Amino acid sequence: MKADAVATRMSVLTRALPSRILLVDDNEFELERMASRLATAGFDVHQACNGAEALRLLEQCWYPLIITDWQMPVMDGLALCEAVRARGVDSYIIMLMTRDATADYQRGYAAGVDDYLAKHVSDAEIFSRINTAFNTLALRRSLQDARAALDRADTIDAESGAYTATELNRRLQSELCRAERYDRPLSMVTVGVELSGTDRQRRIELAREIARTLENVVRAHIDWVARLPPRAETGVSFAVVLPEASISDGPAIKGRLMNAAARINGEHAVALTFGLAARERGRESGLEASAMIDVAEHCRACNGRVGSAQLEAVRHSVACGVGIACRQGYAVASDCPLRVREGQ
Repeated sequence: MKADAVATRMSVLTRALPSRILLVDDNEFELERMASRLATAGFDVHQACNGAEALRLLEQCWYPLIITDWQMPVMDGLALCEAVRARGVDSYIIMLMTRDATADYQRGYAAGVDDYLAKHVSDAEIFSRINTAFNTLALRRSLQDARAALDRADTIDAESGAYTATELNRRLQSELCRAERYDRPLSMVTVGVELSGTDRQRRIELAREIARTLENVVRAHIDWVARLPPRAETGVSFAVVLPEASISDGPAIKGRLMNAAARINGEHAVALTFGLAARERGRESGLEASAMIDVAEHCRACNGRVGSAQLEAVRHSVACGVGIACRQGYAVASDCPLRVREGQ
């Protein structure tokens, strides 16, 4: 394989990868000879005389490819591979061997060696292995990016930008475990938004705008917002999780959320409903996230008047050990702190 052909091929592979190669060999002649061959092909070649020096260079920048000799003083190639992998460095490692050397290949692979290459082979063989190395590393990183994108897709709701309902359950359960461990308050406000007179695209835009508005109202890096499964085709609903907030804080927080959401009403009618649930301090551990969400949603479905909806909300609250605003005495419409009154 000619050097210019290698350069052309590598210009494609290294668009996402730097063309740096780290050569490690205690034989100065062999080191310079290999470096010259690779530099001619357009690679950015750095050199180290042993594994310890190579590690110092790796602390300064990342090398996609490391080509190292096995037998070296201070730190040999095998110890270098083990140190590189222990540090979590994602580099492709080729171990150089003399043709008559006997090596424990299994031990090398266990240490993190990706491939072996005999010294004094032709340029075609060297560049073929390097081409394979960059191809493999590019594929490996592409798979990592795809996996990260899939993980993010499972975490973030595509329409609103808030956490998904699945992530809500996972994160809320963690918050509950922490609150139970230290017996700290934890509240959650659910917000239902009815978007009448809007098409689907506009509803998606409003959902994202509402989620962003809710996030801006609550405490940064402490409170967080997640999307709830929709109950109606024209509506969206969110859960605002409030660590260290008690149920008595709920009405004031609801007021801030309502005022902020009302500002994005614009030309479309936006109807808001609110539910509130809180962990009761001093209770035994074991509260499930799904139970807390269920109580908050029963509270949101209540109209604030004495009746079957309120009784159902209270029943769920008592059964789950989750506090709601009217547990200590039934509220009436004019007193319920969560209902949006006429003119608001």
